[in-house]
Amino acid sequence: MRMFNAALDRSFRESRISHFRAKDAERDLFRFWKEVEEQSRRQAELHSRALVRAERRGKRAIVAEMKRRAALFATEFETFKDAQKFLWESIEVSEDTAEAGTGVGDEGAGVAEGEVDQPVSSFGISMSGFLDFEL
Repeated sequence: MRMFNAALDRSFRESRISHFRAKDAERDLFRFWKEVEEQSRRQAELHSRALVRAERRGKRAIVAEMKRRAALFATEFETFKDAQKFLWESIEVSEDTAEAGTGVGDEGAGVAEGEVDQPVSSFGISMSGFLDFEL
């Protein structure tokens, strides 16, 4: 009976130890799972922040490019206006130059009022308003 009690006691001790080890392993596994979950959450947060920063950098780059192009356009437009002004100022018109008439009311014009003496196709534009480059 003593041997039976000793064997039972040893078996009970071994089962308690294995149960303790199983609980310990379960706690370790749970702790590891929580660490992995936390690391994954942090990684997602860092990725989200990086995307927001990249988006802001992209927006700033777009705004800078738009400002650069606007400044370039303003400069070129001013140059164009100055050139146009120079051209208009350089055209000399004498006082004895007659104004060009429309032909309306002229006896020898040969064109009735509101009519054109050339076909539409000779103007290089169609009735729909599109330019005809095949003339």
